[in-house]
Amino acid sequence: MNLKYIPDHDLMYVYLELNTPNTQSRTSHEEIFKFVSKNEKNKIVGYEIESASKNLKFVLKNLSLNSKQKLAICLFFLRERQKKTQKEFAESLNISESTYKSLERAEHNISFDTLDGIFSKFPDETLLNAVFQKVS
Repeated sequence: MNLKYIPDHDLMYVYLELNTPNTQSRTSHEEIFKFVSKNEKNKIVGYEIESASKNLKFVLKNLSLNSKQKLAICLFFLRERQKKTQKEFAESLNISESTYKSLERAEHNISFDTLDGIFSKFPDETLLNAVFQKVS
């Protein structure tokens, strides 16, 4: 997974697969678009999220993402919001930069200690709670 955020436009791209020819179409939400594989019409390969700050809870609740992907999006957005590099953010979480990078790509199986450390660092972060709990 690859993520990109353009703060000036509050626009986020979530690429579940790279280098896959795709077409863009609407979702049920007017500010969220999906990229669908041209070869496999039912295969979603990414999303474009307008007004990302406002719409991330919807994304975490309603899009077909697994827990690793949801956590990756949440961590990425928190890091971008704080204007930190991956290295700086990893240090603030007391994890290695390589571990953090793999979390942000949704490739890492997170340990309970690391997860606990993240929740301890951001105890009131509703986005993190949305990853593992039902969003209201």
